[in-house]
Amino acid sequence: MKVVLADLPMAHLKGEPVTESPNLGILYLISYARKRLPSVEFVYLEPFLTEEEHLRRVKEIQPDVYGVSFTTTYKKLAYNTINKVTGVTNALIIAGGVHPTLDHLDVFKNSNTDICVIGEGEETFCEILQNRMNGKAVKNVAGSISRGCDQNPPRLALSDLDFFPAWDIVDFTKYSGSVWKKFPFAYVLPARGCPYHCVFCSNPVWRLQKPWVRLRAPKNIADEIAMLYSRGVREIYIRCDTFNVDLKWATDVCREIEKLGLKDLLFQCQLRADKLSEDFVSELKTINCWLVHIGIESANDRVLKGIDKRISVQGIENALELLKKHNIDVYGFFMLYNVWEERGELFWETTDEVKNTLNFAKKMLDSKLLTYISWAITKPIIGSRLYDIAKKYNLINDSGSRFPMRIPQTSVNDMLENYGKGLALQLWNGFNTGIIKPGDVRAERKFRTLVNVLVEELGSFEKDKKK
Repeated sequence: MKVVLADLPMAHLKGEPVTESPNLGILYLISYARKRLPSVEFVYLEPFLTEEEHLRRVKEIQPDVYGVSFTTTYKKLAYNTINKVTGVTNALIIAGGVHPTLDHLDVFKNSNTDICVIGEGEETFCEILQNRMNGKAVKNVAGSISRGCDQNPPRLALSDLDFFPAWDIVDFTKYSGSVWKKFPFAYVLPARGCPYHCVFCSNPVWRLQKPWVRLRAPKNIADEIAMLYSRGVREIYIRCDTFNVDLKWATDVCREIEKLGLKDLLFQCQLRADKLSEDFVSELKTINCWLVHIGIESANDRVLKGIDKRISVQGIENALELLKKHNIDVYGFFMLYNVWEERGELFWETTDEVKNTLNFAKKMLDSKLLTYISWAITKPIIGSRLYDIAKKYNLINDSGSRFPMRIPQTSVNDMLENYGKGLALQLWNGFNTGIIKPGDVRAERKFRTLVNVLVEELGSFEKDKKK
């Protein structure tokens, strides 16, 4: 049996986060299935392919099964790809990932998908392949739903995560992060899940059972890092929702890495600002962690409380001060025009609060408490509380506007102005720090976006004048 597992063809998004790493979910699927189905041949189609290259590879391979993973953001590209794939092969089509888990009806309606895998896919995918190989029906596999059938019982999440992705099929030289100091660069997934419940996040869709967070053994993580180092990797992003979700465990991970003695290996990780200690930050520095990514979101306590971030502005500043003390750079992520509900009443981030967040970002950059920033529009993602709130209050904007939500008592012109100012700051920061270079594709895309926002702002201003 030949099986193709694919990312969407996204060569046109080279330089963006979606193409900076191979898909760990797919690599884990392949690794898990190989041990149980040694006779199956797996091929991974990576995200940097063009549509033409993607389809040509499928046509050449003629797989028995074609599986693709995608999020809601890229569902239109996914449907287009799936429908074209079915024109060049008779393979069983399986869709997995965030969007098929959230909305299988949408997948079946708009594409030629045969089966959607709901939730984590390792065991479900293996059982589908086993049934297919043995001539058994695939429609009754737990954790999946087949076209025209009722949904099967959910599949419990894996309890043992101490295994590696199929790194042997990856050429690391084809990938690089948006910001890095050494090359080749790779991601390591030390845990799955998140115990928090931020309003804007769609993580609850994976919460089929407790514990909501599953941690790999620190020694197993270190063993994977040693293997990646042996393959030439010299910088690793410890990529999970919150590396410091459990400070003792995270500290133990750092100590196991330290035992490897890999002095020329650099690290990045993703942290929460409220779960830091002097000892833990010191351990990060010891293993050559030079950059941490923190979701700051807003510089207004009212907003942070509303979106259930469970952190204060003062707490954020304290964390940034501690990281600066240990000479660890910070990449801060900001979201503008958040929305939430309290006691059955709708609340939203005002334009003045967005301006305050922008001023805070400038202040943090000037004081070197932040090194890099990201400035993004808050989006109601299916599966999040925000999406349900936006639907309840008719905020979702399907008009093709840049803004996916209508914010009450807020003009489009004000939103464009603040979004544009934040983009300009992000662009300036990118050029100033060297993570965006003149002439590269990321610079071109971001500059084009900024120009388009300014044009839209001018058009909105002229409309307001005529009124």
